[in-house]
Order: sequence, then C-alpha cells, then structure tokens
Amino acid sequence: MPTAPAAAPHASPLVIAWRWVFALGVGYALLWIILPGHELGLSRYLPLHTTMETAAIVISMLAFGIAWNAYADSRPGNVVIVGAVFFGVGLLDFAHTLSYHGMPDFVTPSSPQKGIAFWLAARYLAAFGLLAIALRAWRPLLNPKLRYWLLVAVIGYVVMVYRMVLIHPDLLPDFFVTEHGLTPIKLILEYILIALYGTAAVLFHRRARRGGNRFNAADLFAAAAIAAISELCFTLYSSISDLFNTVGHIYKIVSYGFIYRAVFVDSVRQPFLALNTKLAKEKEWAAEQHSFVRTLDMLDEAVLEVIPDGRIANANGGWWRLAGTDPVVGFPMSESVHAEDRDAFTLRLMELMDGTKDEFRGRFRFHAEGRPEQWMEVRFVAERDEDGQTRSARGVLRDITKTYMQERHITHMALHDALTNLPNRVLLEDRIQKAIQLAARSGRHVAVCFIDLDHFKDINDAYGHKTGDALLLKLASLLKASLREGDTLARWGGDEFVVLLPELVAIDAVRQVADKLVAVMREVFELDDIAVSLTFSMGIALYPDDSNDVEGLLAQADRAMFYAKSQGRNNYQLYADMSSKGLGKKELYIQSRLAQAIREERITVWFQPLIAAHGAGHNTPPLAGIEALARWHDPDLGWISPGSFIPMAENLGLIGELGQLVRRQALEHFSRWRQQHPDLHLALNISKRQLFGPDFVDELQADAKRYGIPHDALILEVTESVALMDVEFAEDRLRQLSGAGFMLSIDDFGTGYASLSQLHELPVGELKIDISFIRRVNTAEGLRMVQAIVNLAQALSLRTVAEGIEDNGTATLLRDLGVDLLQGYHFGKPCPAAEFESGPLFANVVARDAVVSHDAAAAVASAGHLRPDGLPVPPAPTFSPQTAQ
Repeated sequence: MPTAPAAAPHASPLVIAWRWVFALGVGYALLWIILPGHELGLSRYLPLHTTMETAAIVISMLAFGIAWNAYADSRPGNVVIVGAVFFGVGLLDFAHTLSYHGMPDFVTPSSPQKGIAFWLAARYLAAFGLLAIALRAWRPLLNPKLRYWLLVAVIGYVVMVYRMVLIHPDLLPDFFVTEHGLTPIKLILEYILIALYGTAAVLFHRRARRGGNRFNAADLFAAAAIAAISELCFTLYSSISDLFNTVGHIYKIVSYGFIYRAVFVDSVRQPFLALNTKLAKEKEWAAEQHSFVRTLDMLDEAVLEVIPDGRIANANGGWWRLAGTDPVVGFPMSESVHAEDRDAFTLRLMELMDGTKDEFRGRFRFHAEGRPEQWMEVRFVAERDEDGQTRSARGVLRDITKTYMQERHITHMALHDALTNLPNRVLLEDRIQKAIQLAARSGRHVAVCFIDLDHFKDINDAYGHKTGDALLLKLASLLKASLREGDTLARWGGDEFVVLLPELVAIDAVRQVADKLVAVMREVFELDDIAVSLTFSMGIALYPDDSNDVEGLLAQADRAMFYAKSQGRNNYQLYADMSSKGLGKKELYIQSRLAQAIREERITVWFQPLIAAHGAGHNTPPLAGIEALARWHDPDLGWISPGSFIPMAENLGLIGELGQLVRRQALEHFSRWRQQHPDLHLALNISKRQLFGPDFVDELQADAKRYGIPHDALILEVTESVALMDVEFAEDRLRQLSGAGFMLSIDDFGTGYASLSQLHELPVGELKIDISFIRRVNTAEGLRMVQAIVNLAQALSLRTVAEGIEDNGTATLLRDLGVDLLQGYHFGKPCPAAEFESGPLFANVVARDAVVSHDAAAAVASAGHLRPDGLPVPPAPTFSPQTAQ
C-alpha cells in the first residue's frame, strides 16, 4: 500500500497524494531527458514484465475482493464500481501477460500486437471506471442488485475483448510494427487515455479539496494522475523491452496501489463510523435495558447476581417472591437454602467464585413460606473481569417443586409393588448388589430369603382375589415389622416375597430371623369375619458361601425354597443344608428330564395372538402378529411352568438347544402361515444367555433363511434389564441383530432403569409394556404411567404392545391411549398351532402398515447405540399366561 515519502505526521491526504504525483512526474522527466530509448533486452525484460503484471493482477483482485465483500446498502456505490471495474482489469492484465512477446502461445501466438490489444482494453476499462466514479455522486446504489448487473457488464466486456483479440484479430488495427515501433493509431489511443485519466484526476482533486467526501478522493486523484503519467511512458518506447516500457509498468502498479489503498481505507474506516453510530444509541439501549428488567420482574423465574462473599447484589422480583421475603440489600443467599442442602450449595457456589468452575447446575431445596419443601432448579455462571478474577455469579432459579414431586412419585411407582408398596424386583436386586459390595469390604455375610406361600391359590379360589390381596397386605405388614431396620422385604410377584438380610456377623443370625418369620405365620389372620391360617416355604442363600452375585443368590434361594416345599412345606431350608442333603425331589426330577425332553422334542411351541389396536371395520379383532411360547407337559408332573424349566435350562447350559427347538418349531408353522398372510410378524422371546451366545446371530439368520422368512418379519423380545446389562458386549450384539434387519422389542418395559437417553439410543423398534402396569391401568396412577409410556414411545417412533388384557374395557381404554398392539386372554389364550390356525382370528389379518410403520421403526432402531446402566440383571420370570420361552 503506497505511503507518502517522508510525509509529515499530520499531512493531509491530498498533500500526500500530490507529493507522490510530483515525485513520479519528476522521475518521468529525468528518464525522458537522460535515458531515452534505453534497451533492456527481451531476455531480461520478459521475467521482469511477468513479475510486474502479476503484482498488478494481485492488487486488482484484492481491490475487487475488499470492495465487493465490504459492500453495504448504506455505503456509496462508488466503491462497488471500483471493485467491479478492477475485476475486469485484472482479467485483461492476465491475458496481456500471457500474450506478451516471448511468452508461450495463449490460444494464438504471442506478439506485441496481441499484448498491446489486451493492454489498451484494460487501460480504457480502468480509465472509464475512474471517470465514472469521479462523475458519480457519492451515494449508495439505488438498488443493491445493480452491483451484480455491473459485474455482469464488466465480464461481458472482458469476454468481448477476449473474443476479438483471440478469434478475430484481423478486425483490429495495427498497434506496433517491428523495426518501426508504435503506429499512429496506438499513439492516438494512448493520448486519449491520458486525457481520460487527467480528467478523472482533476475531478477527484476538486472533490478532495471540497472535503466531506464519503470516499477517499485524494488517493483516487493520485491513482488517476499517476496512471496518466504511466500512459505517457507508453507513447515513447520504440521497443517492447526498452526502459520507458518498464517504468510505465512500475507507475501502473503504483497507481493500482493507490486504488487499493482507497478501497482498503474506506472499508476499514466504515466499521468505525458504524460504531460511532451505535454509541450514539447507547442511551436508547439503556432505556430498553430498564424495560427488560421490568419484564424480568414479571416472570416466575428468579434472576439474580451473587458477589463472592455470598450476598445478593441484584435480584429481580421473581427471586423475592420465591424466597418469600421483602427485598433486602446484601441478603445472604445461603440463608434461603434448606439446611440439609446448604453445605452442598455453598461448596458449588464457591467453586465458581474461586475459578475452579465456570458454571454449575443442580436441584436444591429452599425455604418457602407455608411450604414444607420448595425445590429449585439452579443454574449459575461466573462473571469475570479482564484479569480473569471472578466479579460475581449470575444465576437463574426456577421452582420445580411440582415436577420434582411427580418425578419422585413415578420413580417410586416404578420401583415398588402396586399392591403392597414393597420394593419390587428391580429395587431389590439393586439393594442386593449394594449389600454384596458392602459385605465384600467388611467381610460379613448377606442372606437372601425366598418365600412362597403354601396353597395360596386355594385361598384365592375360595374367598376371591380381593380377600387374597388383603391377606397379602396384612402378611407384608407383619413380615416387615419382624425385620431389622436395615433389612428389606420385597414382593417378587404373586404370592412370592424375598427378604434381604445385609451385614450379618454370623450365619446363626439367619436362623434367628427365619424363626421370627415363621412365628409370624402361626397367627390366624382375621379378614372380614373370615379366619385364615397361612404357611409359607422359605429358601435361604448366603453370600459368599452359596454365591458371589445377585443372580446366583436368588437362584440358590429359589432352589432352597423348592426343597423346602418338597420337605412338606411350612418350613425353611438353607441352600447349604440342601446341598449336603441333595436337591428337592421335584427339582431333581425336572433337571434330570429336561435334557431328554429337549432331545425328544417334548417341549412344544404354543402361539398367542397379537391384535392390531386400530384396525377398522372388523367384527373380529384384526390379527397383526403372533408370539411363540414354550410349553412342557410331562407324563408324571403334568404341565411344568416355563418359570421353572427355562431358568433351569439357563443354569444347566441347555438354553441354546431349548431356544433353537422352540424357534425352529415356531418358524416352521409361521413360514406356512405367511404364505396366506404375508403381513403377519412373529415375536420370539430371547433369554440373556441366548443373546450373548457366540453363534446366536448366525444361527438365527440361518434358520430364517432355511424357512424362507424375511428378517423384518421376526420380532426379538429381550427384557429391559437384559438390554441394558453388560453394555459393552450387548451394544455390539444388538447392533448386529438390528443391522441384519430383525426388529428388537423391549419386553417387560417399565420395570428397569432405562433412562430417556438410553432408550433413545437403543436399536429397538417396539416397547412391550409390563403386565403390572396394564393390571392397574384402571386406576388413576396406573393410567398416568401407561399414558406416559405410550407418549414416550410415540415421541421416539416406537411401536407399543400391551399384554395381559382380560376384558373389553381395558382393551378399549388402551386403544384410546394410543397403544398399537394388544395381547391377552380377552383375545385369545396361548394354544397349539392347529388350534390357533383353526380359530376365527387367523382369517382376519391386518396389513402391517395399518398398525405402525415397521420400516420407520426399524430405521430408528438401526441408528441407535447402547450405553452402560450398571444395574443387575433380573432373574427369570415366574409363570404367567404370557410367560415366553
């Protein structure tokens, strides 16, 4: 960028421009007098010429880039004209450089005639551009789109010149003749250019003297005047490589530099002018800020500023309303925090103040007038000065008491039994896991006691389920009162309970607790003038003697309970005693016959219908899918519950063979049914060991191929806890299945610890609502829980299935809630294939896309990922009509 030689610090721009013009004019005169016609030689001049033209091209393009991109509607349009013109000048200078004598051929052979043609085209474009800028008023463009039309016109001019010089050179007059030099027409054109540049220089000089211009007229005057001097050089050379030609190119570069300076200075100065305008609006902004503060006072949220010593510097009216006090200067904020949360809150706030953290969020209890608890969602950020020191902390607090209580209530419902309000399986297993971890550190014992009431079904049959429920409530209360404060009584399901005894110093303490529990059962229970006597069978397993993990302890306690039943019921047995005496007769029989039953295919598959909830125009409910269930009828023991033989198959390592047997039987029938009803899908229950088996995916794909069943017709049901356990391995396995095209379904949904983020990332397409929620859907709390699950599934584009439906009222209610598929005894009990095929439902099949878009759900599922949840795995479920393999 040109600067004035030895310019005074406070010289005006016009004075600086004149010094440059004068200095270069004197240089031209000396050259004319001292070294006229000095020859450099083409070999030395050609690289120099190329370098100078390259510099000119770069400056032209820089001027264009700044002028074009710094454009604003409020700025004078002259700067855009400069940019557009010099974009064309740069393109023409580029062609001139390539066409110069001695350069490689540029479309046509290079020659002085060709180079001069491009030169004159560039010079005239620059001259007329500067003249237009000088004549035009310093005002914005009338229409911002005019700059694009201007650029198009310049490009059109450049294209016309290229076409004329490269394709029709015969139409041009001669500008240079070898051994004779410049032609008269060339000299005339140069003098016209000098006149144009001179006129522009005079006009720019006048504008610069008047002052007050919104553009740099002084630099443009220097650019036009120096360009005129440059053109004088090109009227004197006789050879294309003499000294006049060289100096003329140097003067041209200086002229371009002043143009670039004018554009650059204007573009840099303009933001500062805009800044001054904004500063002038500071008072108006301050008034608006005052209005904003008044608006904040209208909000329920508290907005406040706390200084490093913990006192409130500023706060809106919302804070004082939430705090229940009048505004007080320097009020200590910690005094409003609940005593139990005060230390934690103060610690987090101090971390902001000492620079340890820049932000903190959390939930804390605050004092509130007339309310026992007021929960606040808090967010604070640190405000620091230029030295990085914390000046204050700004925070926003929102009253979430109602939301928090609802969340706590929902969490309690998810972790507790609906009837007895005792912990359910999920909470129990979590507590067992924690008890094991604590015992591992302390060296003490943990006992798990599995309780099953003797002949409880007879009481339900004789007196009704209402009396049975009342008896369970009474029993739960008495059992809980007999335990220590740190013990846990949980309802496992039906008439089964589990007692957790942590921190046992001696094993004999287990027998003492067991004796107390047995003593409770000696009482006669009075219920609505009905006297009921009740006994139970209890199995006890100890950590670390019998097992080192949750699943093992529950399994061993369950075995000990079966052994207690085999010993005549109404007693308890320790697993260690059972091991020394041998297994219970029934369990031993089942174990000994299970492998043989699998080999001889005496375990068969039954089918239960899945009904489309929203199929219209059907008197008979429309069949959308089928669930395959394992059933075993033994000649001696009769029907054996899947809740007995499936966990046993897992423990004995037979679950792979059992699962393959059931799967292939189901696929054989299903492949035949799909020929009639191609829209049906088949649901298969997958156990933990099956899912994690090394060959499971390959075997499943091979079976599907063998029976000609597309992968998207198979729904693989895994429990919520299994889907979230051992995440590092399960993530890979579930992705394999989803990627292969199988739909994944979370069975017993709502009984695990799946968070919203985990559920969003699981590669599943279906949620199967746990039967415990369906059974209480006719209560207000149950209805809210089911509605929440359905809304969650719809938000994640997942299909929902409700199982355990036993009456039309429940079915209608679930349809209204938006459930997609229904299952239960109301529509059909599990039955053999022949009976299922001959039933009325089989002829009434709904198209799959009428239920929910399977492809869309699968797409959602295939994009997911698993993350660890750290929860223990639930043991195998007990028998119910919906229990699957």
